[in-house]
Amino acid sequence: MSYLTNIFLNIEERARKYFEKYPFTHAFLAGVGVILFWRGAWEVADRVHIGPWGSIILGCLILGGIGLFVQTFVGNAIIIKTVKKEAQMEQKTKQDVAMVESEVAEEEITLAHLSKRLQSIEAKVDSLSGK
Repeated sequence: MSYLTNIFLNIEERARKYFEKYPFTHAFLAGVGVILFWRGAWEVADRVHIGPWGSIILGCLILGGIGLFVQTFVGNAIIIKTVKKEAQMEQKTKQDVAMVESEVAEEEITLAHLSKRLQSIEAKVDSLSGK
């Protein structure tokens, strides 16, 4: 079984490298492959006489059994909430940075004013001590 798996993995790797040069062709063939796969699954379900409710139940059992049900449906909701929280945090961070920048600018103005004032006082002290 391992030998057969390695053969298919090798073929898949070669195909992936080849189709990196032709992304449109790769996307087109992938779409055709997915459609044909699902058409086959649909036909099998029809021939075995699985009704719509049976399809839903069987699909949920299969997806739940292999761990994709929660990942696919609930995982997307979690991802969306996480992205929204990150966007809110980014906006808050931008606001915080803007506030800190304005505070720093005010402090620079104050420091510049104090520096000029200190130079003025030093000049007066120098002039008084020189007399």
